[in-house]
Amino acid sequence: MLIRLAYTSTFRPHVTDADVDEITSKAAAFNKQHSITGILAVEGERVCQILEGPREAVEKLFESIQRDERHYGVVELDVSTIDKPGFEDWGMVRRPMVDIVTLAFSM
Repeated sequence: MLIRLAYTSTFRPHVTDADVDEITSKAAAFNKQHSITGILAVEGERVCQILEGPREAVEKLFESIQRDERHYGVVELDVSTIDKPGFEDWGMVRRPMVDIVTLAFSM
C-alpha cells in the first residue's frame, strides 16, 4: 500500500541554506533506494514536506525525521493512501513554499 504523508516543522536557527541543500541531496539518494518520492518546501525557517511511497518505508523515515534535531515542532498534517506517487521520479526535490501549495491542490 502506498501512502502520502505531509508534515510541517521549523528549522533551528543554525541550519543554513547549504545544510538544506545537503539534506535534500542525501534524502534524494536515500529515498530512491527505498521507493520514496517527495518534495521539501522551505521558506525562511519553516518547512513543509510531502513524502510518498510504501507505508512501512514512509513511516520509518518519518520516525527518523521526528528525531532529527535540526528542526523542531514537527506536526503531521495528513496521511492518506494513494494509487500512485504524484512526484514520480523525484527522490526528493527542494522547492519554494508556494510550489507545494500549488502541487497539493493539483493532486
